[in-house]
Amino acid sequence: MKRAIVGDLITQGFQPGDHLTIEMLTARYNVSHMPIREALRQLQGEGILVSLAHKGFRIEALSARYIRNMYDIRAGLESMLAHRAAEKASAGDLEEIRTLHDKYAEAVRADNVAVSVPLNISFHDRIYAVADNPEAVQLLAARTLIVRTAAQSLDAYIPDDRRPIIREHASILDALVSADAGRCSRAVFDHLSNARDRLLGRMVKAGLLGERE
Repeated sequence: MKRAIVGDLITQGFQPGDHLTIEMLTARYNVSHMPIREALRQLQGEGILVSLAHKGFRIEALSARYIRNMYDIRAGLESMLAHRAAEKASAGDLEEIRTLHDKYAEAVRADNVAVSVPLNISFHDRIYAVADNPEAVQLLAARTLIVRTAAQSLDAYIPDDRRPIIREHASILDALVSADAGRCSRAVFDHLSNARDRLLGRMVKAGLLGERE
């Protein structure tokens, strides 16, 4: 439910300043009050919505500052998880991660967005599963939805963006194979920094960023 609301925000089905109510959203998405209420609570906690006493919620404008802050959180968590994964990865883990990388590269070169986008996510998820820190993974999942939805809604994974990701993933994989935890952590940090800059560039071009910094 949260993904649907965020998707409508990114694609401008909703606009900053719009007033949302539970009744409006249950009718829009044809669901019960409970999932709507939970999604709104989460979005309020993430700063996307402001509660209006007994009157629903107001949508805040997405800002470059918000996007940067989300990527700071991601970089901190994902760099740590990559560090742990490099320490723990077995030969079987590495083979599965390499297979995902190869399939991703093949899909990108074929300009197959429908395949490359989920493979990109699977590549990272498989690495972080090796780290064996489900609490960190759960926390990360709660903070990646908005930026991932924004990227996918804007088709941010176009060839100019996807092809550098192949090289960035290869650097991460090489560090994993070498069991170089520090280098793996830095490779993930650099990858996320580049992803942040690519997304901000797309959002600026689409006119989706608020003016608050």
